[in-house]
Amino acid sequence: MLLYDLVNARGAHFSPNSWRVRMALAHKQIGYQVEDLHFGQIESINPGGERLTIPTIEHEGQRVTDSWAIVQYLDQTFADQPALIGSGSAAQVLRFFQYWVQTTVHAGIIRLILRDLHDSLHPDDHAYFRASREKQFRKTLEEVQAGRDDRVGAFRESLRPMRMKLQESPFVGGEVPSYADYLAFGGFQWARLSSSYPLLAEDDPVYAWRERCLDLFNGLARQEPAAN
Repeated sequence: MLLYDLVNARGAHFSPNSWRVRMALAHKQIGYQVEDLHFGQIESINPGGERLTIPTIEHEGQRVTDSWAIVQYLDQTFADQPALIGSGSAAQVLRFFQYWVQTTVHAGIIRLILRDLHDSLHPDDHAYFRASREKQFRKTLEEVQAGRDDRVGAFRESLRPMRMKLQESPFVGGEVPSYADYLAFGGFQWARLSSSYPLLAEDDPVYAWRERCLDLFNGLARQEPAAN
């Protein structure tokens, strides 16, 4: 198993979607190697115009891209290990949760740390990142991040559904972590590795949950060099 992943200037693997896959691989106890890439090197894994993104895995002659498709592949290929997505209505609810994470957690985080994220990248990636994200947001990176102290409270409030669930159990999945936890954790790990800005108050149940996730699998996620 080979995982293609993005790395920043400190050598931290910061992609939120890749962390979903990394935690899924650890959950299933699947060993893998990592090919580190910068944004400008992604094209090198796209032979013949094939559109591959990060994360992408190679396994037994196959390439699979997109975190959801990768985890489906892991469930199908390693069916003797605990299922992550499953099937039926449970899978559909999990898919809904993924969309909530993307539109609430990821979208909220990026507006608080966008310039920090730029600064954490390898210098070779700065021009691409600035141009692509400023086109996306129609603002400068600095304008997107400006006033975050006034906006972080609204982001924290947007996490109320998670907070309510985490007041009932240590993980989103219940007493033990599930793929729902890994879906949400990816965004917070992305922020932790890219910015020192305090997204969460230390007395927040979501903060305590994030700490528990960092300790999973012998501290797999905690071993990455966090932003200072």
